[in-house]
Amino acid sequence: MQTGGTDLFTPANVAKGVLDRPATHEADEELSSFDRAMVLCDVATARLAKIETREMSAQKVNKHELRTRETRQLLLQAAEEIFVRDGYEGAELGEIAALAGRTKGAIYAHFKSKEDIFLALVEDRTLRYRAQMEELLAKSTSVEGNLAAFRQFSLNLVEDEAWALLFLEFKLFSIRHPESKKRLQSLSAQLLSGDRETRYSRFFGPAGKGKKAISRTIAVHTVQPMLSALLLEAKFDPELLREDAIKKVAARIFDAMLEVPAQ
Repeated sequence: MQTGGTDLFTPANVAKGVLDRPATHEADEELSSFDRAMVLCDVATARLAKIETREMSAQKVNKHELRTRETRQLLLQAAEEIFVRDGYEGAELGEIAALAGRTKGAIYAHFKSKEDIFLALVEDRTLRYRAQMEELLAKSTSVEGNLAAFRQFSLNLVEDEAWALLFLEFKLFSIRHPESKKRLQSLSAQLLSGDRETRYSRFFGPAGKGKKAISRTIAVHTVQPMLSALLLEAKFDPELLREDAIKKVAARIFDAMLEVPAQ
């Protein structure tokens, strides 16, 4: 910051132009030894003050960023809990803010609407699932190993019943609200961009050939919806479709959808 052309940290009693010269220990004919020493001291002090100010500003920015991230994470955690408890349409922003220990205004500082919060949760959950899948695949050295890893990952989704049903609810909501449907489709396209069939074929081997063959893309992306359907049915008849039964049925479906074609 400058005022009237003078640096804020420039000592007021120093002759104009002195601080513009490099700080050296060489003799200066315009100054006495004492004045020269004082000027050098003032230069060092001024420079140190500037450095400290920059560091303090950086610290303030970092602290602000940390608080912002912390607030956003608290809001997302609270939102997930409220969404699971009350459903998407039943969830209220005021309750999300209260559970997070923040004001309702804090929500609007991070998100435009309840839908924005939910889509942020979808993105966060998708990235977490991707990280889990990549961790499992990293331990594999073959197509068979990759399929086994994906099978394990898919069957583990049965244990995440609340999220599966919540996501299914939002899909049903988006069918009745075209703009929401477009936003969900757009987010999915961003998270799953690129040539998916080539990528899936590289990991799980190419799909079979013939009229009955199912592409790897269709196989991969229908596993989770079928699990959601099983979990939904289990809510109606929990005695028939217990978790172990769902996993057995899901395993059969997985093996049929992603079988390795005979060579």
